[in-house]
Amino acid sequence: MKRVLAGVAAFAVLAVAVPAQAAAGDPVKALQGRLATGKGVTFTDTTSYVDLSGKTAFLRREGVLQFGKPVKGGMGVIVASDIRATYTPRKGGIFNTLNTLLHDERTITVGKVSYNKGGALNGDVPSGKPWLRYGKPLPGGISGLYSQMVNPAEPATLQALIKSGTKSGRTVKGHISRAELWRVSPWYRASAMSKSEDRALAFELTLGPDNLPQRPSPRTPPRSTG
Repeated sequence: MKRVLAGVAAFAVLAVAVPAQAAAGDPVKALQGRLATGKGVTFTDTTSYVDLSGKTAFLRREGVLQFGKPVKGGMGVIVASDIRATYTPRKGGIFNTLNTLLHDERTITVGKVSYNKGGALNGDVPSGKPWLRYGKPLPGGISGLYSQMVNPAEPATLQALIKSGTKSGRTVKGHISRAELWRVSPWYRASAMSKSEDRALAFELTLGPDNLPQRPSPRTPPRSTG
């Protein structure tokens, strides 16, 4: 049997207008034109378990990502986020484990610190203090480890995806190494936690009519389980 966890996300950019010429020619420039301090994007993503019997959705996240001042090279950075996750318990197989790890939760991240409410680790929080503080950024809390690992709202990540893939119309498809994602993407480093995985990540990125990233869909190659 083969199985795979697959994530799909939709991003909506909420920021200033960008010149039509830039949007039409270069997705990275189109995105950079939207990045401004205090502006950001909203997103939704759904994670499903896929095996020979079909696809079962079990996790949905909705959130807001806020941008700060561009760093060296003009690349915008995400400086804060507010993400809510809704988990739907299932029975049998891998869900016997996931049911103990995943819960409805909310995670607020500011800079390099995250605060989580409702997650699996909140049982260790003293009574009357529902928020658990992480000493490192962990967008999406525990659910972030099982959700969308690729964030095309990061200009450096979008640039790496386009460089690694093949563009046809408004779709970019290809493979990118996890080492490269680890290098360019703070979001990926928070979601993956470790760069020890050598396998490449297959992806399909859909651009909107304004040439802005709209729908990234990473697909980890299925692994055989017997």
